Amino acid sequence: MARLASTLLWQRVAAGLTAGWRNLRSFDAVACLLAERDRWFLWLPALLGAGIALYFLLPVEPPLLPLRLGMAAGGLVLLLTLRRPPWYLPVLALLVLVCGLWLGGERSAAVSAPVLQRPSGAVWLEGRVLEVEPRDAGHRLLLDDLALPGFTVAETPQRLRITLRRDGELLWPGERIRIRAMLLPPPEPAMPGSFDFARHAWFRQIGGVGYAISTPETMPASEDIGPRDAMMLGLSSLRQEWTRRIVAQSEGAGGAIATALMTGVRGPIPDHVDAAFRDSGLAHILSISGLHLTLVAGLLFFLVRAGLALSPGLALRHPIKKWAAGAALLGALAYTLLSGAALPTLRALLMIALALLAVMLDRRAITLRAVAWAALLLLAIWPDSLLDPGFQMSFAAVTALVAAFEDIAPRLTRWRQQAGPLRIALLWLLGVMAASLVAGLGSSLFAAYHFNRVADYALIANLLAAPLVDFWIMPLVVVAFILMPLGLEVLALTPMVWGVDLLIALAQWVAGWPDMLGIVPAMPAWGLAAITLGGLWLCLWRRRWRWLGAIGICLGACSPWLAAQPDLLVSGDGRLLAARANDGRVYLSSTPRGFAAETWWERLGAPPLHPWPTLRRNETEGRAGADGSLRCDPAGCAWRYQGFLVALPKQPQAITEDCRHADAVIATQMPIRYRCPSARIVIDRNDLWRGGAHALYLDRETGIRVVTATQLRGRRPWVIAKGHGAARDSADGERD
Repeated sequence: MARLASTLLWQRVAAGLTAGWRNLRSFDAVACLLAERDRWFLWLPALLGAGIALYFLLPVEPPLLPLRLGMAAGGLVLLLTLRRPPWYLPVLALLVLVCGLWLGGERSAAVSAPVLQRPSGAVWLEGRVLEVEPRDAGHRLLLDDLALPGFTVAETPQRLRITLRRDGELLWPGERIRIRAMLLPPPEPAMPGSFDFARHAWFRQIGGVGYAISTPETMPASEDIGPRDAMMLGLSSLRQEWTRRIVAQSEGAGGAIATALMTGVRGPIPDHVDAAFRDSGLAHILSISGLHLTLVAGLLFFLVRAGLALSPGLALRHPIKKWAAGAALLGALAYTLLSGAALPTLRALLMIALALLAVMLDRRAITLRAVAWAALLLLAIWPDSLLDPGFQMSFAAVTALVAAFEDIAPRLTRWRQQAGPLRIALLWLLGVMAASLVAGLGSSLFAAYHFNRVADYALIANLLAAPLVDFWIMPLVVVAFILMPLGLEVLALTPMVWGVDLLIALAQWVAGWPDMLGIVPAMPAWGLAAITLGGLWLCLWRRRWRWLGAIGICLGACSPWLAAQPDLLVSGDGRLLAARANDGRVYLSSTPRGFAAETWWERLGAPPLHPWPTLRRNETEGRAGADGSLRCDPAGCAWRYQGFLVALPKQPQAITEDCRHADAVIATQMPIRYRCPSARIVIDRNDLWRGGAHALYLDRETGIRVVTATQLRGRRPWVIAKGHGAARDSADGERD
């Protein structure tokens, strides 16, 4: 009987595979593409984004003149092919792709500003305060209109970010200060392929970072302020004043989160609370974005329309629905300005504005076409926003939600036609659950790429938090804003903080569940591309061929385990090292608490750690690691892995012996000035200075491969030129 059942099962599987192969052979891609011609427009943002991504992937900065000429020539060819459909679409697609490349170059040139090339040491500087962000131990300032003694105008950065480590008198936007500080260039990536803060700072014209070593002195402010600067500083001052009032009237972690929800200032949030929100999957609530603006605009729309509907004359003679949409748009704009107008908030404002304008023009408000227009406008204005995790995650979630809504909208209409109160409540609950599931699936893989973590219980946490945020906290945010000019905001802040305290308790409860967080190894760029293309293919098409996109999504989701992970990591300053052990663990020369160590640990997939063998003072005998692959003595360390010997000398006299026996020599704190006959790879202090963080991949078949942070970053405007940063082969000749 079992053999008969097995035979029947295999026959059924074979028949299914045969039918699938016949369908695949008869598949007509051109016919499917022509049948979906009404969806072609939706792919324009994807092509534009691909061009922008190509700009950031280039190893060198492309010249603008050929790009401008290419755009002009492409536009002319497009006009000539208007009446030739077979050629029009390929030319249009190529032109949009080149347009993305051109926009990236133009944006980079438009924000070009001086960047510090080296640490300045202790210097006195003067500058105007643009922003003041409260921190746990002091404040963080953003300064412009700078005066740096010893720096020419061409060398002076446009903006600096300074941390005040001491508590003192609160500074206000617009004030001019004089302060003594230690200045540094924007930090390089902690490891090859990780987040590049220098690139992030370049597009915000931040040319350096540092910390103050003196108390700021207030200087006479300049009276020559343009209208744009005056408006910006006025909004910053109003935002800071309201932040101060909120913090004063609502203490503790609840008050800090209330401040983040109203003015966008997240600095006062305690670290353990921020970690609980991040681990539970509720971190998006702390950042003002689409969720908050949608709730504020929706609540204002409902209140204004309901209030106007109380007058039968207005309701019957005037378009109160359009008036309510206009009021909601003004409210969303005010909320954006008062919360600091960060890029994620501006992105959400644009999408909501398109939806409300559609209401005012009697068009459908929620469509993929509106999402596509929002993406096109954002990428055209801020091409660098493509790299922002918030951009990718929010558009992934919105696109997935709208695509799913288009599929189930007819069914929802039928279900709601004859539904009673109980059925409507059940439909609402199912809708919230479905929306959380779809949005979570749409954005979780992008979160895994950027943050190397996936909150396993994010769906449950968001389902429990949704009623609290939607019906308690955010409505009271709107009421608090209305009462703020009257000085009565405490009437709304007090109950709002009660709701926030419940939200904190929920986040900490979920974050305490076992196995609540999954750490994902670093995902390669091709994995992110596969996820993006697969997700767009699944969401933008309507016919059955859309399900081919699931292949790209699955391939991208598996890419962290398909790509090779580094076997040895060395920081740019040579003070931090990580080496893989034979038993799968990792030796880390420091606890994973600093930024670089934590980044390494997460991007390696959170492996179990072995302590680095350390010697006590005056100890002459060596020590070995737990599995024996790493041994250290006073002269240095030796690491054996995959049949290779890598020497890590600490003393100059050890280099000579290491050069005769080791396959690779890495001297993190000293230069190597002579040839190493045995070593295939030689890395010294100068190589680390030029190349930044190094990653070594050891393979018995291919040998030792070295990747540096500078090598991956290329020769771009935001990369400080230090010469060639790759490790040098010992056969290159005499050392300098």
